[in-house]
Amino acid sequence: MDKRLKKLKQALDDTSFKPLTFDQGHRNEVMKKIARQECTPEHIRLTILQLLVQEETGYTLAGKIRSRGIQAFEDDQGSLYTTLHTLEQKRCIQSEWREDGRKFYSLTRKGRKLLKKYESSPDKPQVLRTLVEAGQI
Repeated sequence: MDKRLKKLKQALDDTSFKPLTFDQGHRNEVMKKIARQECTPEHIRLTILQLLVQEETGYTLAGKIRSRGIQAFEDDQGSLYTTLHTLEQKRCIQSEWREDGRKFYSLTRKGRKLLKKYESSPDKPQVLRTLVEAGQI
């Protein structure tokens, strides 16, 4: 059986996959396209709501945002805190200073409700537009 699998692999390599190449340049281009698609302010605010299901500090939140491939705050970490403040003004999140000097952010009831509305919808782009147009996020 091992011989048959090797022949099958060789046949596939010779036909189907031979013209395909995926080098580092292609990989970088794909990553750029992904980053461009997901870096609208609305998407970033929605991502923050998704990540604040558990309370987080701004520092850990920045790391989790970065791990999702969103690089909007790479050069300007202060803009993350501006975005957090905006969500706090809209009463989607709340913050609390702890005795150790760290500030923790978490979802409010309104934030959970908006997130649930978005995540349960089959037409997520439309719901996101509606939430933005209503000034809710």
